[in-house]
Amino acid sequence: MPIRNIEVYLRELRLVQETRISALADTRLGIEGHNWLRQMMFRSHDGESAAMGGLPLALEAEIVSELEFYRSNSITPIFVFSGLPGARKDGRPFSKDDHRPSHRSAAWELYGQNHTEQALRKWASASPYAQADMVPFVMQVLQANGAEFMRAPYASWAQLAYLYKHESQPIHAIYSSPDVLMFDVDRVITSISPSKHSFGWVQRDQIISRCGVTSDQILDMCILAGFDWCPTFPPLQTDIGFSFKSAVDVTRQYRSGFNAIQMMGDHAGTRSSNYCDSFMRAYCIVKYHIVMHLDGSVGPLNAEYAPNDIHDIIGYRLPTHAYHLLARGIIHPPVLNMLVSGSWLEFPPADNGDSAEYRRLVTQWESAIHKSLCKALCTALGPFFQQRKITLCAWFDPHAEIVLHDIDPDKQQTHSAPIAVAAPALSRANGSLAHILQNSSELLSASGAAKGKSATNNSSSSSSSSSSNEELTLAVLASLGFVTHTGKHTQLGAALLRGLQTLGSSSHTQAAQEWAVVVASILFSQGLLTCEKWSTAYEDDHSTAADERQQGFVRLVSRIATLVSLRGRRGQWPLAFNRDLLAFGSAAKVVLKTAACCLDSARLERSVATSDSSASNSTNGSANDNSITSNGIGNGTSKRDAASKQQIPLECATNDSCGLLVYALLNDFVRGGSGCWQRVRDEAGESIGDAQQALREAWDLVAAVLAMAQEYRKSSGKAKIQTQTADMLEDARKWARPAFDEALG
Repeated sequence: MPIRNIEVYLRELRLVQETRISALADTRLGIEGHNWLRQMMFRSHDGESAAMGGLPLALEAEIVSELEFYRSNSITPIFVFSGLPGARKDGRPFSKDDHRPSHRSAAWELYGQNHTEQALRKWASASPYAQADMVPFVMQVLQANGAEFMRAPYASWAQLAYLYKHESQPIHAIYSSPDVLMFDVDRVITSISPSKHSFGWVQRDQIISRCGVTSDQILDMCILAGFDWCPTFPPLQTDIGFSFKSAVDVTRQYRSGFNAIQMMGDHAGTRSSNYCDSFMRAYCIVKYHIVMHLDGSVGPLNAEYAPNDIHDIIGYRLPTHAYHLLARGIIHPPVLNMLVSGSWLEFPPADNGDSAEYRRLVTQWESAIHKSLCKALCTALGPFFQQRKITLCAWFDPHAEIVLHDIDPDKQQTHSAPIAVAAPALSRANGSLAHILQNSSELLSASGAAKGKSATNNSSSSSSSSSSNEELTLAVLASLGFVTHTGKHTQLGAALLRGLQTLGSSSHTQAAQEWAVVVASILFSQGLLTCEKWSTAYEDDHSTAADERQQGFVRLVSRIATLVSLRGRRGQWPLAFNRDLLAFGSAAKVVLKTAACCLDSARLERSVATSDSSASNSTNGSANDNSITSNGIGNGTSKRDAASKQQIPLECATNDSCGLLVYALLNDFVRGGSGCWQRVRDEAGESIGDAQQALREAWDLVAAVLAMAQEYRKSSGKAKIQTQTADMLEDARKWARPAFDEALG
């Protein structure tokens, strides 16, 4: 939450100045990433993304359009995103009400009553994705378009203020919410309007003059007003609401926020909330916030005055190379935040996660993966983290904690040792999942000598990027249960390999297709990829098929199709939404999110293992490789490209649009037989994008999943659900072939 009501107050005082965008020509503009995303989302008013369970469908196009706008005006944008949230004292997780699930349920009720426009507005106010959830995808788009970006260790406001005030001027101006004024910057751009070719900005001196306060008092009145790190000062909350002017008046009257709290300490809200402690914590977080310096070191602002116990208010310090990986977008905050905060929080997904199947996936499968990751990471990070208790807490049962890591041996699980990978063998792989999985026995070495040799090679000369990426991929597959730590395929791994071998190798979407098979394999093994309705049946899941078996065919094939991305979509979505497909897509995202955490954990673990050799290189003059200048702020993103090439393709479950398309196609096929594709195309028009390409990928994916399921069936005699699904999918593919043949022409 930005500083409460400050923007309204600044407009009332007419302190926001409008200037033509040409004034920013030849400027390196530091952009606060989350505020920029928030404004872009506000302009789009996208309710469809909440109904379809993914990122906004037009998000990539909007980002590219913004970049073109900056470049056409000779502006170099430097995007800075926030990293770790920092320590808080909010009490138990989920102690604050989240109204978004109820809004989404209300939207589905409106949609069921054919009030589509009202439902879309309701969905738009209840997106399941915070700005932080979009950042990995946004970073991929920025990198693909040659834009510079970084993640701050903690808040992007502090990082931007540091870069702006540095004598070498890595950035010349800041585009952010007014919150950055707390960090003693002299001016901030608060809005940019591409349509008007203008921008709004605020000058600190004018605020000081109009409000009658000193420069130091700006921080005090902003904290009293309330924002992300501190609630509003209780005496300022009145029956008629809150005005930012009241925070200004109190600060001016008592000369400081601390004095105001002391003088008004008898207020019931002040006493009960221990507000003085909250205020001082927020004050110290701003004054001594942790930033990454241009030379790559990580430390507090105003370091000469910083208290020794700064970790109590910001969080426990991680190894410096962890912040380097975070800054370059190579790893993302969730895994690091789990280590620092001691908890992994599961929030309600787009469908609200009401089904028993979804909750079982979280509490059993996902928690088991995280236990393994926590064990490996805490062991690698040293004694402090080895004794760190880490728990998983979900929104549907916030009082129940699943212990992921604990020093108590009675609570610990047995874990296998990390895999050791021989770099010379890895260099022979071609990078595809099928090839890596097929040659896992060659690529894996349980020998400690092989691991030591790899470390030696890394210290003398970096292994090829392909070798590193293949090593990471193999580590992820092992963490997900496809490969044992001795290089042998598990039952599920053998089935996955059979499915991957069915896919072609020439498609430009090969990586996304391969990971879609991985996701389908896990959901299949967990009994979630079936033709049956889940425990929570939705009224909007209505097939036109009168025959229950045909209903199962439609449901099963459509669920698989949700794992395919429909690209090129334009305009409003024309086909019906479906909450059953949304629920299945939410489960797929749990798998993808967990796979991404496995990748980040593997990267962090290997970074820790090679930190000694990296430190040796730094003493020999290569420390600048970890500087901000060499990693995106100043010299582009060339050094980031090779290191971050291996990613979990987020687009393979962006939303359930392809599933909705297949659902419409098969339902029309049930009703009218031949001519189904023409009827669906006439209904949808051009707004569904590259539909035939998506259908082709979906049909290929169905074949791959069928091959995987048949292989799994051979060695799982007692797996009744999986056997039934394999049989059903075989029949469903035969039944649906005429519809797909017609669509694919």
